[in-house]
Amino acid sequence: MGNRFYRLVRLLSLLLAAAPVLAHHSYADYDRDEVYEFRGTITEIHWGNPHIIFMVRSGTTTMRVEWVTVTGADKTTVSKDQFAVGDELVVIGSRNINHDRHIMAVVKELLLPQKNFHWVSPSRSGNDKQSLGL
Repeated sequence: MGNRFYRLVRLLSLLLAAAPVLAHHSYADYDRDEVYEFRGTITEIHWGNPHIIFMVRSGTTTMRVEWVTVTGADKTTVSKDQFAVGDELVVIGSRNINHDRHIMAVVKELLLPQKNFHWVSPSRSGNDKQSLGL
């Protein structure tokens, strides 16, 4: 009986430990088919895992843009030096289904018009060479 109890405790511990990972990668709060464009000025950049985060301001709205992982970006020619606070950024992706929460994820395209930078998600372009580890 004691051995069975400890197995159950270990199993529950593993499931609880995995919950944040599963929750993190859930896009249930986003319409994955939405093609929403947000254009603004980068006010903050957080180049770290689990995702690269841009805070982008347009008028009175600040959008949190959750892009790709640092590991994924490192696999391509995309680097932190390409982005700077003050740059104009155009993001095409999916907003949170609650539009009062200004969060975008499932980024399909990212553009820096003044720098001629245009990133397209491999899921849109079909180009595996640009895979960024989504």
